[in-house]
Amino acid sequence: MTNTDKFLADIKRIIKRNRADGAKYDALACCRQVTELFSSYNKDLGDLPHSIGDYWFKEYIVPSTQLEEEPSLQHQDWLADVLEFLAGEEGEFKSITSKDWITLRDLINYEAEDLPVEVLSSLMGVLLERGVL
Repeated sequence: MTNTDKFLADIKRIIKRNRADGAKYDALACCRQVTELFSSYNKDLGDLPHSIGDYWFKEYIVPSTQLEEEPSLQHQDWLADVLEFLAGEEGEFKSITSKDWITLRDLINYEAEDLPVEVLSSLMGVLLERGVL
């Protein structure tokens, strides 16, 4: 099981636990837990994972017209793609849009001084490949 597979399985456990609590499903609270999980997978990157999680929440979850279905598989895949990007893994990152790449670039630039040099170099290399530098 890869780190990404474990991450996606952990998201499913969070959703299952939130749906089983007996009360009405609170998608926003569940998605906040998912952003905390995302941050926990990237502890060595300072505040960057938290900023990315906030972006995901505000950009994809809050405006959702089917909030009771959140986090949707598409939005889970987005976080998984970003997790792979942050880990320096090769990937197509199909879920990440051009607008997302620009936002990721801006967030990385903002947090750059707190990131390990080798991580920053790897992230910037991918951003360069994507044409957002």
